[in-house]
Amino acid sequence: MRVAVLTSGLLPVPALQGGAVENLVDLYLEFNEQKKTHHITVFSVIDKKVPQNLIKNSLYTQYVFFRSDRLSYKLKRKLFGFLKKKTFYYHYHIEYYLYKALRKLKNKKYDVIILENRPGYAMKVYHMCPGSRLVLHLHNDLLSIESNEASSVKSYLSSVITVSDYIKIKVAEVEPYRPVNTCYNGIDLSLFETNISRSNTRNELNIRQNEFVVVYSGRLIPEKGVRELLQAMQYLDDLPFKLLIIGGDFFGGNVAVTDYMKDLYKIASAHKDRIIFTGFVPYDKIPGYLQCADACVIPSLWEDPCPLSCIEGMAAGLPMVVTLSGGMPELVDDRCAFVLEKSSNLPFNIAKAIRYLFFHPEKRMEMSEAAKKRSLQFSKERYANNFFELMGQ
Repeated sequence: MRVAVLTSGLLPVPALQGGAVENLVDLYLEFNEQKKTHHITVFSVIDKKVPQNLIKNSLYTQYVFFRSDRLSYKLKRKLFGFLKKKTFYYHYHIEYYLYKALRKLKNKKYDVIILENRPGYAMKVYHMCPGSRLVLHLHNDLLSIESNEASSVKSYLSSVITVSDYIKIKVAEVEPYRPVNTCYNGIDLSLFETNISRSNTRNELNIRQNEFVVVYSGRLIPEKGVRELLQAMQYLDDLPFKLLIIGGDFFGGNVAVTDYMKDLYKIASAHKDRIIFTGFVPYDKIPGYLQCADACVIPSLWEDPCPLSCIEGMAAGLPMVVTLSGGMPELVDDRCAFVLEKSSNLPFNIAKAIRYLFFHPEKRMEMSEAAKKRSLQFSKERYANNFFELMGQ
């Protein structure tokens, strides 16, 4: 089949600046290159930060880029936003990307057009590209009965692929009927099978070999529950352990310090050198950082649809402490994870779970083995194969 992929319009594909959605697109493109099944054209923004020598068109993947860093692009986007703002579903930055992509799409014939996490693209793409099946790949809760123009948006779609049953149920509540199926996210498990020296990583991070390490990996934003994780420290001051916090407030090498991050640093200052903030870490270093830890906490306060950090923690063989949040309970089971309610007692309950793991090394080993085994269900091959099967239905 001839397939077009409309990306988010904010981050580039290939995912050289990060982004969960963009990384997942890369995985199914890589799978298609191996299987040689579809001819895929990807429409994406790009800027000078992305090395051109790392972007290669192949026989089965072609990229159409829009240089969003150029002054001409920015000026035209600003003018577009001023003239067309009454017709926008999204911010004009995203809408201008869609406008540019549609100008390229309208004279082409595609069997399927994939909308990556942008249900609001549906109407304009449908009218500009008659005859193409529109498949929404939905990563977040963006098409429910509470969503803007939900029924109208859904009417233009041929089908919806969701990243969890939590999202699937939300979409299914919206009329009219359209096929809605779950395709769980996947990761490259081979990255977690390499023999990375635990002691070397700990030395790099200034962590002693005998210290118990708890890790969090993700964005430093309120809905991820990082403040509550730091607040759990007050109940653990008697234990010899460190908390490793990997990530920044946005994707890529963004170094902005938000008010929320300042609040986190203030809480952390009461615990001196027991908390390590790494900032943004390139993805190729994430497996080593995770594998140097003894447990992983993902304390999401929002309904997290299908966090890759949960799958990555399991792939690293870490006992998991997660919240009853969105699709997360679909990823773990009680053999590898403690699943906590999102209550006012969350900091205390996080500390209780960490304390239990600290004093029960035999349980940690059992949960570690279960986590590794569980992660096999979320391989990149299984994800991509399922995705293309559902896309073709």
